[in-house]
Amino acid sequence: MLKTSNAIAAKTCALTQLVACLSPFLAPYVPRDADVACVLCASEAASLLELRKVAPAEGHASAQGRWSVDLGFRHVDEVLVVPSGIALPGEAAPPAPCVTWDELERIVKKKDKGAWRVFWGSTGYAAVRVESFSEATSRSASLLPVDGAPPTAVLSGFGMHRFAKDCDPADDTQRKLQALQRKLRGCVLDVCTGLGYTAIGAAAKEAVQEVVTIELDPVMVEMQRSNPWSAELFENDKITRLLGDATHVLPTLEENQYDAIIHDPPAQALSGELYSAEIYAQFARVLKPSGMLYHYIGDPSSKASGTLFKGISERLKMAGLSPKTSTQAYGITATFS
Repeated sequence: MLKTSNAIAAKTCALTQLVACLSPFLAPYVPRDADVACVLCASEAASLLELRKVAPAEGHASAQGRWSVDLGFRHVDEVLVVPSGIALPGEAAPPAPCVTWDELERIVKKKDKGAWRVFWGSTGYAAVRVESFSEATSRSASLLPVDGAPPTAVLSGFGMHRFAKDCDPADDTQRKLQALQRKLRGCVLDVCTGLGYTAIGAAAKEAVQEVVTIELDPVMVEMQRSNPWSAELFENDKITRLLGDATHVLPTLEENQYDAIIHDPPAQALSGELYSAEIYAQFARVLKPSGMLYHYIGDPSSKASGTLFKGISERLKMAGLSPKTSTQAYGITATFS
């Protein structure tokens, strides 16, 4: 009993110290926008648009079926069809359309233009595309739906996940996590949160006790909160969200703190400092002697990424780590020699 009590006390003390050192960078909680009824992609809008054929001349009619909303994250079994559009269950009576037929047509027409926030009819707001521009980084960001899978984000024209036929964002996330094998346990550091898929996936592992994830850009936090697939990032008690420049956050972390590090940076053209010898030295400092780093780079068979692999491997060796190419995960794993 005494050993158990001491272990709990030691863990509590360690967590208190961790929170204390991270407190300047702790990201504030961002509540879900209560005015948003759902988020739609073009294929979801097209399915709802079919109900125009049964729209009543006045009042409203209940339609039963199964419709995908929230970019495939959930389905509804009933919608209310009104003369001018669609109202979702939960709308105040008399139901006003949360999305009009004209808005659905526009979403379908602009099928390559991303995801759209749809608001409760009572707000009177029109559907708007999920996109923004960051004053902090001078980058544009938007959500890009992927058929049959969670969406990816597009940052200044660069997609943040693989979304080819053989690998969608969910597969991409799993391959990154699988690259760490049994090292994905204990305390995990996730650098460059993005939409939070790797942080959420890591936190889902029973062997993982805590995930600390670092995001630079407030606009990416906006993308996270707008993306239904990222909701757990804000609700899972195992996840600690930090907002700040990783090159500033890392030096504040304790040595030998993390069992695994997931480094999933934007393209080098956008964030060269995240591919530097200095940041790799910080990874080596905070990684436990038995730990492992996973670093996403890109397709190792491509000419551009092939050059990157060589330079990154050399810099990781300079930091005292032994790199190994992870072909399936499009990256490098590294442990201490």
